[in-house]
This record gives sequence, C-alpha cells and structure tokens, in this order.
Amino acid sequence: MKESATFITSASITVFLIGCTIIIHDLSAGFRQSLAELTGHHWISVSIITIILFMLSSGLLLGSKSVRKSLKAYDVGLWPNALTAVTLILIIGILAEIIARFLME
Repeated sequence: MKESATFITSASITVFLIGCTIIIHDLSAGFRQSLAELTGHHWISVSIITIILFMLSSGLLLGSKSVRKSLKAYDVGLWPNALTAVTLILIIGILAEIIARFLME
C-alpha cells in the first residue's frame, strides 16, 4: 500500500510541475532555448526532468513518513482525484496559452 500511494502522489506532483514547465517553455523562448542546450532538444530535457522529478519525489515520500503523512499520501481518494484535476487544469492552461498566442498573431 505504501508504494502505490507514494507513486500516485509522486505522479500528481510530477504532472503538476511538468505541466507548469511546459507552459513556461511555451511562453518563454529563452527558457525553451536553455532546455534545448541541456540535451540538444527541449522535449528531451523535459522528459529527463520528468524522470528525475518522479524519482526524487518518490524517494522522498518512500523515505520520510512525516512527508507522507503531511501530504496525506495514504488517502486513496485524494491523490487520484488530485491527479485528474491537475491534468485537466494544465490542459486548460496549455489551451489558453495556445489560444492567446494565436490571437496575438
């Protein structure tokens, strides 16, 4: 139970942070360029950051009972719902950014 709850919580955290990274990378050419300089292409950098964030958040949650408790990682209903909500909010954010860019051109 501990591992599956930890991984759902880690996935939610990772999806949120990567979604924010994607929105920022779409808004800022400089940020996109710095991501491209890391590995040769910005999407490869985002993928590597995703893997690292998931591993770090999973390791932190697996290693610290107090962090799991404070984030309510064992609440089986909370984190899948949070993951769904975060995904939908970020999809709307990305669509809003694309629409704003389209209207500005």
